[in-house]
Formats: sequence, C-alpha cells, structure tokens
Amino acid sequence: MNQILMIENKKKKKEKKPKMHRTSTGPIEIKNIIRFFAIVIIIFGLTIIGHSSYAIYRESKGNNTEDLAEISMSRINDTLIVNVSSVYTIDYFKYYWQDSEITSIPEENTEFQEEIVLPSENNVLTIILEDETGRAVTYTKEVILDGIDIAKPAIDISKQETSIRITATDETAIEYMIYKIDNGQEVRIDKNNEGDTTIEYALTGIERGEHTIYVTAVDSSGNTETTESNVIVSSDRPTLKNLRVDQETGKIIIEAADTDGLKSIEVNLNGRKYTINDINKTEATFGLDLINGTNTISIKITNVNGLTAEGSTEFNYAG
Repeated sequence: MNQILMIENKKKKKEKKPKMHRTSTGPIEIKNIIRFFAIVIIIFGLTIIGHSSYAIYRESKGNNTEDLAEISMSRINDTLIVNVSSVYTIDYFKYYWQDSEITSIPEENTEFQEEIVLPSENNVLTIILEDETGRAVTYTKEVILDGIDIAKPAIDISKQETSIRITATDETAIEYMIYKIDNGQEVRIDKNNEGDTTIEYALTGIERGEHTIYVTAVDSSGNTETTESNVIVSSDRPTLKNLRVDQETGKIIIEAADTDGLKSIEVNLNGRKYTINDINKTEATFGLDLINGTNTISIKITNVNGLTAEGSTEFNYAG
C-alpha cells in the first residue's frame, strides 16, 4: 500500500505545471492593428464644381494601400469630367449614381478621362477603380446641384426663303452666340437686354450653293452648346415648266423643275387634293384625270430650299 502511494507521489512530482499565457502588445500585434486601420482609412478630398462641393472616400480591398489612384473632377455644362491617374494599370472604371445600375468601362491605362452626365437633382456618385494588382478602390462623391444651372442652350438653324435664321435659347438667361459660315470669320452676336432668354439673327447675302453654318451659344452660367448645319442657299424659285392636256388619255400633264431640287408638289384639281412629297429631283412630271366640262386646278411647288411657286387656272375639257 505504501509502495503504491510512493509511486503515485513520484509521478506527481514529475508532472509540470502548465505555463500561463501572458497577453502581449508587442511589435507583431501593433503592426497588425496599424495594417487594419490602414486598409479602412478614409481620405477626404474637397473639390469645387461650380457652386457645389464634394468629398471623396477611398477604400482598398487587400493589404496593399500604397499608390492608390488619384481622381480629379470638373464640370462642363451637364457633364462631370473625371481624370484618373494611377501608378498601376486600371483595368476597369466603374460608376453608378444612387439607386441606379453600374456602368463598367474597360480602360487598360494608367491615365485616362471619362465623362459622366450629371443627374437633374442632388445625388451621390460612386466610382470603383479595379487595377492590375487585384485591388478595387472606391470613391464616393455627393453632388449638390441646388441653385446651379447645368443646362446647355438650344440652337436652331432654319432655312428661310431668302436667308438663314439662327436662334439660341436658354431656360434661364442667354449671354451671346457666335456663328461662322464655312471657313470664314467668327461673328459674335450679344443679347439685347439683361435676362434675355433668346437671341435671333438672320444671315443674308450668302453666296448661292451649299454651305456649312457653325454656331456656338453661351448662357449666363457659362454653359456652352455648339452645332453645325449644311444648307443650300438659292434665291431661285421652282418653276412650272408645262401644263398641258393629253387628249388621248384625258389627263392634264404637270411638269415642274428646280435648279437645286424639288421637295413637294401639291395639286387641287376640281376640289380633290393630290400631294407628292420627298421628290428630291430637279424635274418631275405626272398626270391627273380630267372631267368633261369645266376643270379648275391650283398648284403649289416647293423646292429643297423652302421656296415656293403657286398658280391656278380654269379651263374646259371635252373628252
């Protein structure tokens, strides 16, 4: 009995007490904490767009937070211009407005520019840059548009009978417009009164032939619109070359012509209307059935320049 007890005591003496683990705040754990906060750190940037401001938030997925891409933004009219510069190649440029779908654009570049159309009211824009390292860096921007005019002016170029009329219209206030004919000099037309929303101007004395009209309109907020239009200038009206009766067919034959081209011919024969549109030829001939007795006819011919020629007559026909 004693022997057994002695053996057990010896075994107990040989047993080692478990070591106590001490908490440590050594270099390894501090490094991990720093790395964690480096990954989720928020970097704010403030940039002015017109009268609005926005903040940028960055988040990197992964351990490498070095050399994050730089973004700068500016506004032109209703468009946000986004410039991206990166040490690493950006594979994809993605963006979306709040509650809208993501737009993804392949880039394969370290520097590039993208255009994003601004919304009609305050919103939040999110941009995601996916680079060659596998990182996805997210930027968010709150766009404040209250009290900011981002709408471009509207321009209309219309051909009149003997001139070309250009009109610039803005929903708030127009400032001026500039026009140029072909490769000629630019001419500026200013508004007449403070707060005018429309500027109209007639171009006259233009040489006959085809011309290109270039127009730029600027409103009081600096929004700009540019357009161009090809026009054919001619003071010649279309002509009714011949109006004759074909006794064999019982038809009246109408022959019309124009140097630049016919657009349409409208005929009223004995109260019945006939119209031919989109002729786009310099000459056109067609016939209409007559009735026995008195016939009345009126004709209106329009050319591609918008000039017209009209006439009417009355005659007897015996078939």
